[in-house]
Amino acid sequence: MIVRMLNRLEEKLAVALLATMSILVFSQVVLRFGFGLGYGWIDEVARISFIWVVFLGAVVGVQRHLHLRVTLFQGLFPERMRKTVALLGELLFLAFCLAMTWHSVELVLSTLDFPFRLPSTGLSMFWAYMVLPISFGLQSIRLVVRHVRGEEEAEHV
Repeated sequence: MIVRMLNRLEEKLAVALLATMSILVFSQVVLRFGFGLGYGWIDEVARISFIWVVFLGAVVGVQRHLHLRVTLFQGLFPERMRKTVALLGELLFLAFCLAMTWHSVELVLSTLDFPFRLPSTGLSMFWAYMVLPISFGLQSIRLVVRHVRGEEEAEHV
């Protein structure tokens, strides 16, 4: 139940940010080429929205078993070992996500010590960087939940 609500929340947030980014970029193009105007804050907000969409999309990719994996070498192993090799790959991916979560928390906390602000909006880079620990943390949770539940990998065409 909670996982399903989280799935919907992630997807709706990503779609809302994508729509916001699209509207902002379209508005900026119309303002620049139609009226000779341009606002720097539009570019900054669109850029932060894009960063959030990319990293929330990675979470959705893990949720739907669509994240990037190197499966080339699995074919080199006998059939009985392929699941073990795939599990090892998932564990390495989990280790990567956990390491990225840890280091991105450090990055976010550094924005509190050294407040770098975007020039047009005055927004702290905290808001741009905050998606990193959220994304990698949620990807880690997704991987653990998948294996606790015993979900099989989706077939790829």
